[in-house]
This record gives sequence, C-alpha cells and structure tokens, in this order.
Amino acid sequence: MFDALIREAAERFGLGDKARTFVGLLIGLIFDKDRGGFQGLQRRFAAAELEGLFASWVDATAADNVFQPDQFSAVIGNDQVTRIAQRLGVPNAAVTIAGATLLPKLVGLLTRGGNLPGSPPAAAAALMGDDPAPLRSYPPVAKSGGIGWLKWLIALLLIIAAVLLVRSCNKEDAVVAPPPTPAVVTPPAPPAVQANPRFTLETAGGKVSVSGQLASDTEKTRLWDALVATFGQGNVSGDIGVDPATLPAGWIDRLITALPALKSDGLKLGLDGNRLSIDSSGLSDDQRFALSDELRGLFSGYPISGLWDRATAALAGLKHGFSDDELVRALNLMNIYFDTGSATITADSQETLAAAAAAIKQAAAGTRIEVGGHTDNTGDAAANLTLSQQRADAVAARLGELGVANGILSAKGYGQDRPRADNSSEEGRAQNRRIEFSVVR
Repeated sequence: MFDALIREAAERFGLGDKARTFVGLLIGLIFDKDRGGFQGLQRRFAAAELEGLFASWVDATAADNVFQPDQFSAVIGNDQVTRIAQRLGVPNAAVTIAGATLLPKLVGLLTRGGNLPGSPPAAAAALMGDDPAPLRSYPPVAKSGGIGWLKWLIALLLIIAAVLLVRSCNKEDAVVAPPPTPAVVTPPAPPAVQANPRFTLETAGGKVSVSGQLASDTEKTRLWDALVATFGQGNVSGDIGVDPATLPAGWIDRLITALPALKSDGLKLGLDGNRLSIDSSGLSDDQRFALSDELRGLFSGYPISGLWDRATAALAGLKHGFSDDELVRALNLMNIYFDTGSATITADSQETLAAAAAAIKQAAAGTRIEVGGHTDNTGDAAANLTLSQQRADAVAARLGELGVANGILSAKGYGQDRPRADNSSEEGRAQNRRIEFSVVR
C-alpha cells in the first residue's frame, strides 16, 4: 500500500534505508491519539486555514508541491519536525521538504472511498510498528519500595565506623585517594548543514549549457537524460555535480516537464533551493509572455524572479503622467493567485505585485483605486463573499507593505455576484476567481 511512497522517500528525497521509518513516523503523526488522531490532524489544518487544501486530498491522488515545507511545519509543529530529524539523523529541512510532498499522498491513500479513518489500517499499523521507539520520551517508572534496605544501611554504617576506628589508630597519615575524574561526555555532533540543490541553463545556437549540484546520481541521470532527449545528443554541455550533502531537488519533475518550452535561443534559467529565476530578455515579447505563463503554471507557489507577462510589460510601458484609467487597465492584466481556499498570496505572485506597487506609487496625487475580490460560484455564497473580502484585503495590505501610501487603496469583496465568464466550465471559473482594480471617482 505504501511501497511507492517509501521508494519515493528513499530515491527522490535521499532518505535511503531511513525511508521506511520516515513514512512510519508520518503515519504515526496522522494517527497520534494524544493529538486527536486523523480528525485532530484535520482540525490542525483548519486552524492553519488550510482546510480546503486538506479536503482536496481526500480520496484523491495529490500532485507534487501542493503543500509547501513551511505549511508542513506549521501544521505538524516544529517540535515534531525536530524530533523526526533527530531520529533519522537528518536536517529539519530534509523532513519538511519530504513531508510536504508525502503527507498529501498519505492522506489520499488513507481515505480511499472518501472515508475518514478512525484508526490506522493494518498496513499502516505495521509501518508504525517498525519504528523502534515512539517520538515522545517518558519519565522512568519508579520501582516499588520497601524497608529491606534498612538492614543494609545499618550494616554499611557499621563498616564505615570500623574503618574510621582503624584509621584513627594508625600512626602514619593515610594517603587520600584523589576523587575520580568524571568521564568526559562528548555531545553528539549536530546534523551537517545541507546545501541547496542548484541548476542553471543557458541556450544559444540550438545548444544548451548547464551547471549545478544535486544530491544523488539518480537525480543527475534523470535530468541529464531529459536534457539530451529534449535538445539532442551532442547539444548538451557542462556538468551537474553530485554531493550527498545537498538537499533533494523537489523541482526535478517540474523542470523536466518545462524543458520543451526552454529551447529558444537566448534564454537563461536558474534554480537555487526553491527559488526560480529567468532571463528571457533575448526573446520576443510573445515568446516571453508564453514562457512566463508556462513556468508560472509549472512552478506555482515558488518564488520567481524575471517574469515578463502582459501585465509586467504594460506596467513597464506606462508613460510619464499616465492617467488613472491607463494604470487600472495595466493592473487588470495581472494574475494574482492564492493558496486554495485561503487569502494567502502565492510566492509566484510577489514579483507581479511589486511591479504593481511601483506603478501605483507614480500615480497622480488624489488617485483612488479599489481592489475588488471575486470568486466563482463553487460552495456557499456567504463563504465566497467572506473569502473575496479577505483576498482583496490581503492584496491591498501587501501593496501597502510595498510602499503604496495610505488612502490610495480601498478593498471590497464581491463574492460570486459579478462573474466575468460562465461558471459551468473550469476555464470560466478560473476567470471568475480574480482580483479586479477600478478607479474610485
């Protein structure tokens, strides 16, 4: 039942023979009775405002990177992350990266048929049983006592008295033995700090030059084979180093999927940890728009720098003295995304909002702009209205953090009442989930 996840933990995340124990520990956290079991886990997601995300995993096969390492720490708890890391002898980051990918898949496996389990199934219980000790530590249990010790104490006191008597009769001074030297206890060495996985790519003349560092030969081979398959034998140069002290690259699958879109000459791309940077300045605007949309879709939730979409181009192209209407038209080309069911702005939206803030700060004195939040018609109308207001507030607050002066922006949620497209299709619903700017007259 869990063999594929154990194999993924071992090979993809470099846990090797610790993978089975790791999956067992994750299952143990899911069914931890002291924390309310499976329902308790569900409540912790709700407390972190991630109940919609959790619900999407039930009786489903979760995709990679739907859950981020910082969210894993927030839900599971930093103390539990540290205990698992110490148990396995790995850094905390290795636990959060692997856990963020595997926990959604575990929830999907454990809820087949849509049923929420009250106790672990046999296969899960077997994995939990493989763990040699629970995550918690307990105080030692005191042994029962009695009064038998008293006669031994009396005997010991008599022996000590006899020794003292003999010594007092001895004319020579006794040599007092030095106290024993306490044993030096060497504290365990802290886990080694692991480096971020890195990769860079640059295209020219139909060829690609690459460099980087990954955690294993398995990762390197997968990526190198994909590069050769995409660009052709003899068109790939450079080298990718392997160092086991490197964290697993959670973005390998996404990068391999993106490779066909990276064949244009004059493109530079880099990944460092979970940060993506692109330089598409050597491409045409249409190529840049298409590439930015492709990468943003594939690396959703990753911090991305260098995006050049229609909104970025329009904001950069505003002439000095632009009107409020021109500003709003450019702002409404933006796609601002949120975590599912929440008002948390995704990391890939941050650079877009920074460009928006820079433009708004150049607006004429007296400019007033409304930030409007809109949803599709999925779910309860009242809940959608609340969510739309929270998202509008979040965008206005973020723009304020980026330097937009107080008094320029106001925020209003409209819920599902002002659809832009037909809600009967996923494409239409995606268009209706939006932030829309308007001039306040």
